[in-house]
Amino acid sequence: MSSPKAPPTLEEFRARAALTGLTLTEEDLGHLHKGYVGLLAQMERMPSCWAWAAEPPHIFRADE
Repeated sequence: MSSPKAPPTLEEFRARAALTGLTLTEEDLGHLHKGYVGLLAQMERMPSCWAWAAEPPHIFRADE
């Protein structure tokens, strides 16, 4: 990702979650927020330009 910005606070996350219509407990919201912030942190660490030619494709076959 090119421009790092602050992750949403728990209150902002709670407001967004309310728009989904799902019935979430405070515990659910806490776990989801923690996971979302962790995912954003991982996305920041990924390079924006990936050298696909340097990595051979991995083929997984169901019959093996």
